[in-house]
Amino acid sequence: MNEEIEPIHIGEKEDIDVNSVENFEYEEIDYAIFHLESGFFATQGQCTCEDEAYISEGNVEGEEVECASCGKIYSIVSGDPLNDEEANSLKIYDVSEEDDSLYLNL
Repeated sequence: MNEEIEPIHIGEKEDIDVNSVENFEYEEIDYAIFHLESGFFATQGQCTCEDEAYISEGNVEGEEVECASCGKIYSIVSGDPLNDEEANSLKIYDVSEEDDSLYLNL
């Protein structure tokens, strides 16, 4: 039986500054929530590197984020690694907007 999961309320649009990232935890799993010029995006909360550093501690530049620990750069939109072909991609998640609220769709 495949149950549809209700979107999870992340917060309000104004809670996340443009060109920044915030950590969001739900059921003991971390997610990185990004507010870019092009909209809101979400990835898994930790890098694929051995240190499993929090993505929210990384440097956001345009639509890319650099891990503060290992220096790998990922596309925020696709999750693809951009400077290490051997690295695993970040999992990405859909973020929806309703009025001024943001929701994470798992």
